[in-house]
Amino acid sequence: MLLTRLLNIQDGKIIEIRRAKPDDAQGIIDCFNDVMSEGIYLLGERYLGDIDFLEMRINDEMNELFLVAIYNKKVVGVLTLTRESFKKNNHVAFLGIAIIKDFRHRGIGKAMMETSFEWAKQMGIEKICLEVFSTNTNAIELYKKMGFEIEGIRKKQFKIEGEYVDDVLMAKFL
Repeated sequence: MLLTRLLNIQDGKIIEIRRAKPDDAQGIIDCFNDVMSEGIYLLGERYLGDIDFLEMRINDEMNELFLVAIYNKKVVGVLTLTRESFKKNNHVAFLGIAIIKDFRHRGIGKAMMETSFEWAKQMGIEKICLEVFSTNTNAIELYKKMGFEIEGIRKKQFKIEGEYVDDVLMAKFL
């Protein structure tokens, strides 16, 4: 299935959204590390996997989708959709998304999610789940606009810069 689209963002920049290739692995790691270094959007402090493992995951086209947003040959956004591995829950996939600061609020996340939903439907995935920090209100609003609903909240699940933050569990049925 062809998963490529071009997105013209507000300032005239053209963003290519496409399925990741093994050659994108280092760019994906750099994007994750860039967002993780902010300390307020993703759980980890840095990406812990190695390039070989990431390339293997990118090539697993039946169970995992990696989409990249590319500007000037640089990965500026990553979306992962990982199918659960057991027979009883392989109709469910877990979504993760990271977009570097200068490219947020320009429609990239929305476009990547729309593209991922196409793949999920083709793969027989019926439910997409995600977790988001309660402090990331922009993301929560976007997820709601995309049809996600809050399924639960894990109170004080994280401590960021000395402050407790809830973990918001959201899901969308396709």
